[in-house]
Amino acid sequence: MGENGTRLLAQAREGDIEAFAEFVRMFERRVRAVLGRLLDDERDVDEAAQDTFVQAWRNLDRFRGDAAPFTWLYRIAVNEALQRVRRKRLDTRPLPDVEEARTSPAPRARGSDAEAEEHEELAFLADRIRALDFDLRAPLVLRDVEGLSNQEVADALGLTVPAAKSRIHRARMQLRQEFQEWRGQPG
Repeated sequence: MGENGTRLLAQAREGDIEAFAEFVRMFERRVRAVLGRLLDDERDVDEAAQDTFVQAWRNLDRFRGDAAPFTWLYRIAVNEALQRVRRKRLDTRPLPDVEEARTSPAPRARGSDAEAEEHEELAFLADRIRALDFDLRAPLVLRDVEGLSNQEVADALGLTVPAAKSRIHRARMQLRQEFQEWRGQPG
């Protein structure tokens, strides 16, 4: 996907609009997934995704190929999300799957107690991820949810690798502490 994305960007830089359209199709779902985990409102996700690709088109000349195409694109997307978060300073709300978890009945199949407990734990963790400061949430989501490497997280967020690793670690430790407190376990 990286080589193909780089090739499409090179073609788009030469004025091939169809190549850029293919690039958008290739990465749109992943960009929207990241934005959906960083932003609270679906309209903001829609607008940020659109703005991400508009900015990518306007800044094709800035893609030097040093980073993978999706790392470059994620950096644009995260910046778009950050602008919206700063502008709105919205209260947090649960992730969509958490909302579903709260409204759907607990599982009744065999092992339903364990399944219900796991469902509750996942809902709690998703709530806590959503409540993290953006500076901790973004690196954690990119690393642990999207599966980017520490280097890719650093590139996407404009950080050094040690700074990205530190933020990921701090986010994990905060979540661990909150989870242990919620479970009634000593920290």
